[in-house]
Amino acid sequence: RPIQDGKLTFIANTFKQDAEDPQGLTWSEYQANPKGVAWDVVRNNFPALAYNTRKSIEHMQGGLTYEHRFGDHSVQASAYAGQRSTIQYQSIPIGTQTSSIKQSGGIIDFDREFAGVSGRWIGRFSLAGGRLTTTVGVDYEQSTDNRRGYENFIGGGTPTNCVANTCGVLGKLRRQEEDRVASFDQYAQAEWQGERWTFSGGVRHSNVSFNVEDTYLSNGNDGGSVSYEKTTPTLAAMFRLAPSINIYASAARGFEAPTFNEMFYSTNGGSFNFSLKPSTSTHFETGLKAFVGNDSRLDVALFQVESDNEMVVLSSLGGRTAYQNAGPTTRRGLEVALDSRWANNVSSRLAYTALDARYDESFTFTTAPPNPVTKTVSASNRLPGVAAQTLFGELAWKHPASGFHAAVEGIARSKVYVDDTNAEAAPAYAVANLRFGIERKYGALNVKTFLRFDNIFDRQYVGSVIVGDGNSRFYEAAPGRTWLAGVSARYSF
Repeated sequence: RPIQDGKLTFIANTFKQDAEDPQGLTWSEYQANPKGVAWDVVRNNFPALAYNTRKSIEHMQGGLTYEHRFGDHSVQASAYAGQRSTIQYQSIPIGTQTSSIKQSGGIIDFDREFAGVSGRWIGRFSLAGGRLTTTVGVDYEQSTDNRRGYENFIGGGTPTNCVANTCGVLGKLRRQEEDRVASFDQYAQAEWQGERWTFSGGVRHSNVSFNVEDTYLSNGNDGGSVSYEKTTPTLAAMFRLAPSINIYASAARGFEAPTFNEMFYSTNGGSFNFSLKPSTSTHFETGLKAFVGNDSRLDVALFQVESDNEMVVLSSLGGRTAYQNAGPTTRRGLEVALDSRWANNVSSRLAYTALDARYDESFTFTTAPPNPVTKTVSASNRLPGVAAQTLFGELAWKHPASGFHAAVEGIARSKVYVDDTNAEAAPAYAVANLRFGIERKYGALNVKTFLRFDNIFDRQYVGSVIVGDGNSRFYEAAPGRTWLAGVSARYSF
Protein backbone atom coordinates (compact mmCIF):
# COMPACT_ATOMS: atom_id res chain seq x y z
CA ARG A 1 0.00 0.00 0.00
CA PRO A 2 1.54 3.37 -1.02
CA ILE A 3 2.12 5.76 1.85
CA GLN A 4 3.75 9.17 1.60
CA ASP A 5 7.42 8.41 0.88
CA GLY A 6 6.80 4.78 1.84
CA LYS A 7 5.30 1.46 0.88
CA LEU A 8 3.65 -1.19 3.05
CA THR A 9 3.27 -4.77 1.82
CA PHE A 10 1.28 -7.60 3.44
CA ILE A 11 1.54 -11.26 2.50
CA ALA A 12 -0.14 -14.38 3.84
CA ASN A 13 -0.29 -17.98 2.70
CA THR A 14 -1.47 -21.36 3.86
CA PHE A 15 -0.72 -24.90 2.80
CA LYS A 16 -2.19 -28.32 3.59
CA GLN A 17 -1.02 -31.70 2.34
CA ASP A 18 -1.98 -35.30 3.01
CA ALA A 19 0.33 -37.74 1.24
CA GLU A 20 0.90 -41.47 1.24
CA ASP A 21 4.51 -42.66 1.37
CA PRO A 22 5.30 -45.66 -0.86
CA GLN A 23 8.95 -45.51 0.30
CA GLY A 24 11.96 -46.51 -1.76
CA LEU A 25 12.81 -49.62 -3.77
CA THR A 26 15.96 -51.56 -4.47
CA TRP A 27 17.09 -51.48 -8.07
CA SER A 28 15.78 -54.99 -8.75
CA GLU A 29 12.43 -54.09 -7.17
CA TYR A 30 12.25 -50.91 -9.23
CA GLN A 31 12.95 -52.80 -12.46
CA ALA A 32 10.30 -55.40 -11.62
CA ASN A 33 7.58 -52.92 -10.58
CA PRO A 34 8.48 -49.20 -10.43
CA LYS A 35 5.10 -48.31 -8.95
CA GLY A 36 5.12 -51.05 -6.33
CA VAL A 37 6.21 -51.13 -2.69
CA ALA A 38 9.07 -53.09 -1.16
CA TRP A 39 8.66 -56.56 0.32
CA ASP A 40 10.43 -57.25 3.61
CA VAL A 41 11.62 -60.86 3.79
CA VAL A 42 12.34 -60.73 7.54
CA ARG A 43 8.98 -59.24 8.50
CA ASN A 44 7.13 -61.19 5.78
CA ASN A 45 5.08 -58.17 4.72
CA PHE A 46 5.00 -54.96 2.68
CA PRO A 47 6.07 -52.42 5.35
CA ALA A 48 4.51 -49.42 3.58
CA LEU A 49 1.14 -51.21 3.51
CA ALA A 50 1.40 -52.90 6.91
CA TYR A 51 2.15 -49.60 8.66
CA ASN A 52 0.10 -47.40 6.28
CA THR A 53 3.05 -44.99 5.88
CA ARG A 54 1.85 -41.45 5.33
CA LYS A 55 2.50 -37.79 6.14
CA SER A 56 0.26 -34.77 6.82
CA ILE A 57 1.34 -31.11 6.89
CA GLU A 58 -0.57 -27.95 7.76
CA HIS A 59 1.27 -24.64 7.35
CA MET A 60 0.24 -21.01 7.86
CA GLN A 61 2.45 -17.94 7.50
CA GLY A 62 2.01 -14.21 7.28
CA GLY A 63 4.19 -11.12 7.25
CA LEU A 64 4.60 -7.49 6.35
CA THR A 65 7.32 -5.26 4.95
CA TYR A 66 7.59 -1.49 5.24
CA GLU A 67 9.94 0.70 3.22
CA HIS A 68 10.37 4.43 3.82
CA ARG A 69 12.45 6.75 1.68
CA PHE A 70 14.39 9.78 2.85
CA GLY A 71 15.55 11.34 -0.41
CA ASP A 72 18.24 9.00 -1.79
CA HIS A 73 18.24 6.89 1.37
CA SER A 74 15.72 4.35 2.61
CA VAL A 75 14.87 2.18 5.58
CA GLN A 76 13.28 -1.26 5.28
CA ALA A 77 11.70 -3.29 8.08
CA SER A 78 9.90 -6.61 7.91
CA ALA A 79 8.40 -9.19 10.22
CA TYR A 80 6.79 -12.56 9.76
CA ALA A 81 5.29 -15.35 11.87
CA GLY A 82 3.80 -18.73 11.23
CA GLN A 83 2.83 -22.16 12.45
CA ARG A 84 3.36 -25.66 11.04
CA SER A 85 2.01 -29.01 12.20
CA THR A 86 3.40 -32.27 10.86
CA ILE A 87 2.69 -35.91 11.61
CA GLN A 88 4.44 -38.77 9.81
CA TYR A 89 3.76 -42.50 10.14
CA GLN A 90 6.86 -44.57 9.41
CA SER A 91 7.47 -48.31 9.00
CA ILE A 92 10.07 -48.77 11.74
CA PRO A 93 9.72 -52.40 12.92
CA ILE A 94 8.06 -53.09 16.26
CA GLY A 95 11.11 -55.04 17.37
CA THR A 96 13.38 -52.08 16.67
CA GLN A 97 11.15 -49.68 18.61
CA THR A 98 11.04 -51.94 21.65
CA SER A 99 14.72 -52.96 21.53
CA SER A 100 16.02 -49.91 23.39
CA ILE A 101 14.68 -47.29 25.77
CA LYS A 102 16.34 -44.71 23.50
CA GLN A 103 14.13 -45.60 20.55
CA SER A 104 11.64 -42.80 19.90
CA GLY A 105 8.92 -44.77 18.14
CA GLY A 106 7.68 -44.96 14.57
CA ILE A 107 5.63 -41.75 14.42
CA ILE A 108 6.98 -38.20 14.24
CA ASP A 109 4.59 -35.50 15.48
CA PHE A 110 5.49 -31.85 16.00
CA ASP A 111 3.93 -28.40 16.18
CA ARG A 112 6.23 -25.55 15.19
CA GLU A 113 5.90 -21.84 15.84
CA PHE A 114 8.33 -19.57 14.04
CA ALA A 115 8.90 -15.85 13.56
CA GLY A 116 11.49 -13.38 12.37
CA VAL A 117 12.26 -9.67 12.06
CA SER A 118 14.75 -7.79 9.96
CA GLY A 119 15.79 -4.21 9.39
CA ARG A 120 18.18 -2.48 7.02
CA TRP A 121 19.32 0.98 6.08
CA ILE A 122 20.27 1.72 2.47
CA GLY A 123 22.26 4.83 1.66
CA ARG A 124 23.07 6.17 -1.80
CA PHE A 125 25.90 8.67 -2.37
CA SER A 126 27.96 10.23 -5.14
CA LEU A 127 31.63 9.31 -4.83
CA ALA A 128 34.68 9.60 -7.12
CA GLY A 129 32.61 10.10 -10.24
CA GLY A 130 30.40 7.11 -9.48
CA ARG A 131 27.49 5.99 -7.35
CA LEU A 132 28.01 4.36 -3.93
CA THR A 133 25.25 2.26 -2.36
CA THR A 134 25.72 1.05 1.21
CA THR A 135 23.54 -1.31 3.23
CA VAL A 136 23.64 -2.10 6.94
CA GLY A 137 21.19 -4.55 8.46
CA VAL A 138 20.27 -7.18 11.01
CA ASP A 139 18.17 -10.37 10.81
CA TYR A 140 16.72 -12.31 13.73
CA GLU A 141 14.81 -15.57 13.36
CA GLN A 142 13.58 -18.13 15.88
CA SER A 143 11.63 -21.37 15.82
CA THR A 144 10.19 -23.58 18.57
CA ASP A 145 9.07 -27.17 18.07
CA ASN A 146 6.89 -29.11 20.48
CA ARG A 147 8.12 -32.50 19.25
CA ARG A 148 6.75 -35.92 20.15
CA GLY A 149 7.48 -39.49 19.10
CA TYR A 150 4.99 -42.36 19.34
CA GLU A 151 4.98 -46.06 18.68
CA ASN A 152 3.28 -46.91 15.39
CA PHE A 153 1.36 -49.86 16.79
CA ILE A 154 -1.04 -50.85 19.55
CA GLY A 155 -0.60 -54.15 21.32
CA GLY A 156 1.81 -56.00 23.51
CA GLY A 157 4.57 -55.91 20.90
CA THR A 158 5.11 -59.68 21.27
CA PRO A 159 5.31 -61.31 18.84
CA THR A 160 6.71 -58.35 16.97
CA ASN A 161 4.53 -58.43 13.87
CA CYS A 162 1.48 -56.71 12.45
CA VAL A 163 -0.68 -59.80 12.85
CA ALA A 164 -0.57 -59.89 16.65
CA ASN A 165 -0.50 -56.06 16.86
CA THR A 166 -2.47 -53.28 15.19
CA CYS A 167 0.03 -51.33 13.07
CA GLY A 168 -0.08 -47.91 11.43
CA VAL A 169 -1.90 -46.28 14.36
CA LEU A 170 -0.89 -43.88 17.14
CA GLY A 171 0.57 -45.84 20.03
CA LYS A 172 2.46 -45.09 23.25
CA LEU A 173 4.51 -41.94 23.74
CA ARG A 174 8.26 -42.52 23.30
CA ARG A 175 9.68 -39.01 22.95
CA GLN A 176 8.70 -35.49 24.03
CA GLU A 177 10.79 -32.34 23.96
CA GLU A 178 10.91 -28.66 23.14
CA ASP A 179 13.41 -27.78 20.42
CA ARG A 180 14.40 -24.14 20.06
CA VAL A 181 16.68 -22.60 17.43
CA ALA A 182 17.54 -18.92 16.98
CA SER A 183 19.79 -17.08 14.56
CA PHE A 184 21.06 -13.51 14.72
CA ASP A 185 22.92 -12.03 11.74
CA GLN A 186 24.46 -8.60 11.30
CA TYR A 187 25.81 -7.50 7.94
CA ALA A 188 27.18 -4.55 5.99
CA GLN A 189 27.81 -4.26 2.27
CA ALA A 190 28.73 -1.57 -0.24
CA GLU A 191 28.71 -1.25 -4.02
CA TRP A 192 30.42 1.46 -6.06
CA GLN A 193 29.33 1.78 -9.67
CA GLY A 194 31.34 3.87 -12.09
CA GLU A 195 31.22 4.35 -15.83
CA ARG A 196 32.83 0.97 -16.60
CA TRP A 197 33.81 -0.56 -13.26
CA THR A 198 31.61 -1.84 -10.43
CA PHE A 199 33.07 -3.00 -7.13
CA SER A 200 31.16 -4.58 -4.25
CA GLY A 201 32.02 -6.11 -0.92
CA GLY A 202 30.42 -7.11 2.32
CA VAL A 203 30.77 -8.89 5.62
CA ARG A 204 28.25 -10.92 7.64
CA HIS A 205 28.46 -12.16 11.21
CA SER A 206 26.21 -15.12 12.01
CA ASN A 207 25.28 -16.74 15.29
CA VAL A 208 23.04 -19.83 15.43
CA SER A 209 22.05 -21.49 18.71
CA PHE A 210 20.14 -24.71 19.39
CA ASN A 211 18.55 -25.81 22.65
CA VAL A 212 16.70 -29.04 23.44
CA GLU A 213 14.65 -29.38 26.62
CA ASP A 214 13.76 -33.04 27.11
CA THR A 215 10.43 -33.41 28.96
CA TYR A 216 10.11 -37.16 28.43
CA LEU A 217 13.05 -38.25 30.64
CA SER A 218 11.94 -41.89 30.84
CA ASN A 219 15.03 -42.82 28.83
CA GLY A 220 17.39 -40.35 30.50
CA ASN A 221 17.90 -36.70 29.63
CA ASP A 222 18.58 -36.21 25.92
CA GLY A 223 18.47 -32.43 26.23
CA GLY A 224 21.37 -30.11 25.57
CA SER A 225 22.47 -27.06 23.65
CA VAL A 226 25.05 -25.99 21.10
CA SER A 227 25.82 -22.79 19.21
CA TYR A 228 27.84 -21.81 16.15
CA GLU A 229 29.36 -18.47 15.21
CA LYS A 230 31.19 -17.25 12.11
CA THR A 231 32.09 -14.08 10.19
CA THR A 232 32.11 -14.40 6.40
CA PRO A 233 33.26 -11.82 3.80
CA THR A 234 32.51 -11.40 0.09
CA LEU A 235 34.20 -9.37 -2.67
CA ALA A 236 33.31 -8.87 -6.33
CA ALA A 237 34.22 -6.73 -9.35
CA MET A 238 32.52 -6.20 -12.71
CA PHE A 239 33.90 -4.51 -15.85
CA ARG A 240 31.87 -3.22 -18.78
CA LEU A 241 33.87 -4.59 -21.69
CA ALA A 242 31.42 -3.13 -24.21
CA PRO A 243 27.98 -1.54 -23.99
CA SER A 244 26.43 -5.01 -24.31
CA ILE A 245 29.05 -7.15 -22.49
CA ASN A 246 29.92 -7.27 -18.78
CA ILE A 247 32.52 -9.56 -17.24
CA TYR A 248 32.78 -10.22 -13.51
CA ALA A 249 34.61 -12.14 -10.81
CA SER A 250 33.78 -12.79 -7.16
CA ALA A 251 35.14 -14.54 -4.08
CA ALA A 252 33.43 -15.32 -0.79
CA ARG A 253 33.56 -17.40 2.35
CA GLY A 254 30.56 -19.51 3.38
CA PHE A 255 29.25 -20.92 6.66
CA GLU A 256 26.53 -23.56 7.06
CA ALA A 257 25.47 -24.67 10.51
CA PRO A 258 23.80 -28.06 10.97
CA THR A 259 20.02 -28.02 11.10
CA PHE A 260 17.78 -29.72 13.65
CA ASN A 261 16.85 -32.24 10.93
CA GLU A 262 20.52 -33.23 10.70
CA MET A 263 20.90 -33.40 14.51
CA PHE A 264 17.70 -35.30 15.36
CA TYR A 265 19.22 -38.77 15.15
CA SER A 266 22.55 -40.42 15.83
CA THR A 267 23.64 -44.04 15.74
CA ASN A 268 23.34 -44.56 19.52
CA GLY A 269 19.66 -45.44 19.41
CA GLY A 270 18.02 -42.21 18.34
CA SER A 271 19.18 -39.38 20.64
CA PHE A 272 20.49 -36.03 19.44
CA ASN A 273 23.80 -35.63 17.67
CA PHE A 274 25.29 -32.43 19.08
CA SER A 275 28.77 -33.33 17.81
CA LEU A 276 28.16 -32.15 14.23
CA LYS A 277 30.45 -29.32 13.13
CA PRO A 278 29.43 -26.50 10.79
CA SER A 279 30.49 -26.73 7.18
CA THR A 280 32.74 -23.92 5.90
CA SER A 281 33.42 -23.08 2.28
CA THR A 282 35.32 -20.82 -0.09
CA HIS A 283 33.59 -19.69 -3.27
CA PHE A 284 35.05 -18.41 -6.54
CA GLU A 285 33.05 -17.39 -9.59
CA THR A 286 33.75 -15.64 -12.88
CA GLY A 287 31.62 -15.10 -15.95
CA LEU A 288 30.01 -12.75 -18.40
CA LYS A 289 26.61 -11.26 -19.06
CA ALA A 290 25.99 -10.13 -22.62
CA PHE A 291 23.27 -9.11 -25.03
CA VAL A 292 23.46 -11.03 -28.31
CA GLY A 293 21.88 -8.85 -30.94
CA ASN A 294 18.77 -6.99 -29.87
CA ASP A 295 16.67 -9.88 -28.61
CA SER A 296 18.87 -12.35 -26.72
CA ARG A 297 20.70 -12.35 -23.41
CA LEU A 298 23.57 -14.72 -22.62
CA ASP A 299 24.79 -15.56 -19.10
CA VAL A 300 27.89 -17.69 -18.58
CA ALA A 301 29.40 -18.56 -15.19
CA LEU A 302 32.34 -20.71 -14.09
CA PHE A 303 32.48 -21.53 -10.37
CA GLN A 304 34.36 -23.50 -7.76
CA VAL A 305 33.35 -24.21 -4.16
CA GLU A 306 35.80 -25.77 -1.71
CA SER A 307 34.13 -27.05 1.46
CA ASP A 308 35.32 -28.59 4.70
CA ASN A 309 33.35 -30.59 7.28
CA GLU A 310 30.77 -31.43 4.62
CA MET A 311 27.65 -32.91 6.22
CA VAL A 312 26.95 -36.31 4.67
CA VAL A 313 24.58 -39.20 5.37
CA LEU A 314 25.92 -41.68 7.93
CA SER A 315 22.91 -43.98 7.84
CA SER A 316 19.31 -43.94 6.65
CA LEU A 317 16.91 -46.54 8.02
CA GLY A 318 13.14 -46.54 8.44
CA GLY A 319 12.76 -42.94 7.36
CA ARG A 320 15.38 -41.66 9.83
CA THR A 321 18.66 -40.25 8.66
CA ALA A 322 21.78 -39.70 10.78
CA TYR A 323 24.57 -37.41 9.55
CA GLN A 324 28.29 -37.03 10.08
CA ASN A 325 31.02 -34.62 9.00
CA ALA A 326 33.25 -35.68 6.10
CA GLY A 327 36.52 -34.12 4.99
CA PRO A 328 37.03 -31.53 2.28
CA THR A 329 35.03 -31.53 -0.95
CA THR A 330 35.26 -29.57 -4.20
CA ARG A 331 32.49 -28.53 -6.57
CA ARG A 332 33.43 -27.18 -9.99
CA GLY A 333 30.90 -26.21 -12.56
CA LEU A 334 29.63 -24.29 -15.54
CA GLU A 335 26.28 -22.57 -15.96
CA VAL A 336 25.04 -21.23 -19.31
CA ALA A 337 21.68 -19.58 -19.99
CA LEU A 338 20.32 -18.04 -23.19
CA ASP A 339 17.04 -16.09 -23.16
CA SER A 340 15.62 -14.93 -26.49
CA ARG A 341 12.61 -13.05 -27.80
CA TRP A 342 11.30 -13.94 -31.24
CA ALA A 343 8.65 -12.57 -33.59
CA ASN A 344 4.93 -12.97 -32.86
CA ASN A 345 5.36 -12.87 -29.05
CA VAL A 346 7.39 -16.08 -28.90
CA SER A 347 10.23 -16.45 -26.39
CA SER A 348 12.67 -19.21 -25.51
CA ARG A 349 15.04 -20.17 -22.72
CA LEU A 350 17.88 -22.64 -22.75
CA ALA A 351 19.85 -23.38 -19.55
CA TYR A 352 22.64 -25.90 -18.99
CA THR A 353 24.53 -26.80 -15.81
CA ALA A 354 27.59 -29.01 -15.50
CA LEU A 355 28.61 -29.83 -11.94
CA ASP A 356 31.58 -31.93 -10.85
CA ALA A 357 31.16 -32.48 -7.08
CA ARG A 358 33.71 -34.80 -5.43
CA TYR A 359 35.27 -35.78 -2.12
CA ASP A 360 38.91 -34.67 -1.83
CA GLU A 361 39.88 -37.22 0.84
CA SER A 362 38.89 -40.82 1.48
CA PHE A 363 37.11 -41.76 4.71
CA THR A 364 35.41 -44.71 6.35
CA PHE A 365 32.17 -44.94 8.27
CA THR A 366 30.08 -47.58 10.02
CA THR A 367 26.37 -47.74 9.37
CA ALA A 368 23.80 -47.89 12.14
CA PRO A 369 22.66 -51.01 14.02
CA PRO A 370 21.14 -53.58 13.89
CA ASN A 371 23.42 -54.65 11.02
CA PRO A 372 26.40 -52.26 11.13
CA VAL A 373 28.70 -52.32 8.11
CA THR A 374 32.00 -50.46 7.70
CA LYS A 375 32.36 -48.81 4.31
CA THR A 376 35.15 -46.88 2.60
CA VAL A 377 34.56 -43.80 0.47
CA SER A 378 37.42 -43.15 -1.93
CA ALA A 379 38.87 -39.76 -2.71
CA SER A 380 37.49 -38.43 -6.03
CA ASN A 381 34.12 -40.17 -5.48
CA ARG A 382 31.20 -38.05 -6.56
CA LEU A 383 28.81 -36.61 -3.98
CA PRO A 384 25.55 -38.60 -4.05
CA GLY A 385 22.21 -37.08 -4.96
CA VAL A 386 23.77 -34.58 -7.38
CA ALA A 387 23.39 -34.78 -11.15
CA ALA A 388 26.56 -34.03 -13.13
CA GLN A 389 24.59 -32.45 -15.98
CA THR A 390 21.19 -30.76 -16.23
CA LEU A 391 19.57 -29.27 -19.34
CA PHE A 392 16.37 -27.19 -19.41
CA GLY A 393 14.65 -25.80 -22.48
CA GLU A 394 11.45 -23.80 -22.91
CA LEU A 395 9.50 -22.35 -25.83
CA ALA A 396 6.70 -19.98 -24.81
CA TRP A 397 4.03 -17.84 -26.48
CA LYS A 398 1.93 -15.04 -25.02
CA HIS A 399 -1.12 -13.27 -26.40
CA PRO A 400 -0.80 -9.62 -25.29
CA ALA A 401 -4.47 -8.67 -25.48
CA SER A 402 -5.99 -11.57 -23.53
CA GLY A 403 -3.08 -12.35 -21.21
CA PHE A 404 -3.13 -16.00 -22.29
CA HIS A 405 0.24 -17.76 -22.40
CA ALA A 406 1.44 -21.28 -23.15
CA ALA A 407 4.77 -23.08 -23.12
CA VAL A 408 6.41 -26.42 -23.73
CA GLU A 409 9.30 -27.42 -21.43
CA GLY A 410 11.98 -30.07 -21.67
CA ILE A 411 14.18 -31.29 -18.80
CA ALA A 412 17.08 -33.75 -19.01
CA ARG A 413 19.33 -34.92 -16.16
CA SER A 414 22.28 -37.26 -16.06
CA LYS A 415 22.55 -40.21 -13.69
CA VAL A 416 22.69 -39.63 -9.93
CA TYR A 417 24.74 -41.71 -7.51
CA VAL A 418 22.75 -42.95 -4.53
CA ASP A 419 25.46 -43.29 -1.87
CA ASP A 420 28.98 -42.14 -1.08
CA THR A 421 30.58 -45.34 -2.38
CA ASN A 422 29.21 -44.66 -5.91
CA ALA A 423 28.32 -48.34 -6.20
CA GLU A 424 24.87 -47.62 -7.67
CA ALA A 425 23.22 -44.79 -9.56
CA ALA A 426 19.77 -43.75 -10.73
CA PRO A 427 19.73 -43.61 -14.55
CA ALA A 428 19.56 -40.44 -16.62
CA TYR A 429 16.16 -39.29 -17.87
CA ALA A 430 14.40 -36.70 -20.02
CA VAL A 431 10.80 -35.49 -19.73
CA ALA A 432 8.56 -32.93 -21.41
CA ASN A 433 5.91 -30.69 -19.84
CA LEU A 434 3.17 -28.33 -21.02
CA ARG A 435 1.79 -25.31 -19.23
CA PHE A 436 -1.00 -22.78 -19.89
CA GLY A 437 -2.18 -19.72 -18.05
CA ILE A 438 -4.08 -16.45 -18.13
CA GLU A 439 -3.11 -13.24 -16.35
CA ARG A 440 -5.69 -10.45 -16.23
CA LYS A 441 -6.09 -7.16 -14.38
CA TYR A 442 -9.46 -5.91 -13.17
CA GLY A 443 -8.68 -2.47 -11.82
CA ALA A 444 -6.58 -2.96 -8.69
CA LEU A 445 -7.11 -6.74 -8.79
CA ASN A 446 -4.57 -8.95 -10.58
CA VAL A 447 -5.71 -12.56 -11.18
CA LYS A 448 -3.49 -15.39 -12.41
CA THR A 449 -4.66 -18.88 -13.36
CA PHE A 450 -2.55 -21.77 -14.57
CA LEU A 451 -2.83 -25.34 -15.78
CA ARG A 452 0.17 -27.58 -16.36
CA PHE A 453 0.72 -31.14 -17.53
CA ASP A 454 3.97 -32.76 -16.43
CA ASN A 455 5.62 -35.78 -18.03
CA ILE A 456 3.25 -35.61 -20.99
CA PHE A 457 4.75 -38.72 -22.64
CA ASP A 458 4.21 -40.71 -19.42
CA ARG A 459 7.87 -41.66 -19.07
CA GLN A 460 8.89 -44.00 -16.25
CA TYR A 461 11.98 -42.73 -14.39
CA VAL A 462 13.52 -42.35 -10.94
CA GLY A 463 12.34 -38.97 -9.70
CA SER A 464 14.34 -38.90 -6.46
CA VAL A 465 16.74 -41.00 -4.44
CA ILE A 466 17.04 -41.77 -0.71
CA VAL A 467 20.75 -41.17 -0.20
CA GLY A 468 22.52 -43.85 1.81
CA ASP A 469 19.43 -45.96 2.57
CA GLY A 470 20.50 -48.79 4.88
CA ASN A 471 18.28 -51.35 3.09
CA SER A 472 19.53 -50.30 -0.39
CA ARG A 473 16.03 -49.01 -1.17
CA PHE A 474 17.44 -45.90 -2.79
CA TYR A 475 15.00 -45.43 -5.66
CA GLU A 476 11.71 -43.52 -5.65
CA ALA A 477 9.69 -43.68 -8.85
CA ALA A 478 8.43 -40.41 -10.32
CA PRO A 479 4.72 -40.19 -11.08
CA GLY A 480 3.56 -40.69 -14.63
CA ARG A 481 1.56 -38.07 -16.50
CA THR A 482 0.19 -35.56 -13.98
CA TRP A 483 -1.68 -32.27 -14.01
CA LEU A 484 -1.85 -29.29 -11.70
CA ALA A 485 -4.19 -26.28 -11.72
CA GLY A 486 -4.19 -23.16 -9.60
CA VAL A 487 -5.31 -19.57 -9.20
CA SER A 488 -3.83 -16.59 -7.36
CA ALA A 489 -5.09 -13.07 -6.79
CA ARG A 490 -3.35 -9.86 -5.74
CA TYR A 491 -5.11 -6.63 -4.81
CA SER A 492 -3.26 -3.30 -4.71
CA PHE A 493 -4.74 -0.75 -2.29
